[in-house]
Amino acid sequence: MPRFLFSLRYVVPAAVCLAGVIILLVAGGGGYGPDALAGLFGAGGAIYLMNKFMRMGIEGDADRDVEEARRMFLDRYGMWPDEVPAGWVPPDGQPDAQTAMRALVEVRRRQTTAA
Repeated sequence: MPRFLFSLRYVVPAAVCLAGVIILLVAGGGGYGPDALAGLFGAGGAIYLMNKFMRMGIEGDADRDVEEARRMFLDRYGMWPDEVPAGWVPPDGQPDAQTAMRALVEVRRRQTTAA
């Protein structure tokens, strides 16, 4: 799967840009070569940026899930996860604050995917 993603993110846009260079070399600078180069560079750049923005959006979803889980932690335990005193044990049976936070992140992700 990682090779497929790498090729989708980088190889495909580079191949489209390379096609523009090849057409420029074959057609020459006087014909349609410069137009093809500009069009294909634009298309390759658009493919790359589309992939980049999609990844940024997906990473933002994960950040929002963690932030919502932090708010759930505050609602449930009355303190923020990074303000928990040393040795504190959650009253609901979780072994420690980190485990409780991980469980809340998973609850939030299930809520997000179920919607």
